[in-house]
Amino acid sequence: MTELDMTGLLIQLANLGVTGVKVTYEGSGDSGAIEWIGYTTEPCEAPDDVEDKVEAWSSRRLADLDSEAYALIESFAESKLLDNIEDWWNNEGGWGELSICIPSGEYMISNNIRVVHSENYLHDGNLINKSLE
Repeated sequence: MTELDMTGLLIQLANLGVTGVKVTYEGSGDSGAIEWIGYTTEPCEAPDDVEDKVEAWSSRRLADLDSEAYALIESFAESKLLDNIEDWWNNEGGWGELSICIPSGEYMISNNIRVVHSENYLHDGNLINKSLE
């Protein structure tokens, strides 16, 4: 998607009354995907506003409003934004949210990565002495 295409998409969404879009994603085990894209029509000055005003899994699904816009946002988010941040799709994976202001295009990504913590303990002794106990 070119800069001109993105500008057109943001204007198209603004003409529908959309002021912000929230994208949720999750991944692990060498794969990840966009889980849901929602929107708001309430005033949004910054990406933080979008994050606060779009409830995850609410009834305001972008796919219901405009399925083509949903597909374009999904593709752009994966290829241009989420593929270029910390690895949230391999091993234990991660999850997060991308909040986008409309029409400015300002965005914020809150990315979470799962990290496995392990502790190592060392025990030694003598097998012959252990067998006498």
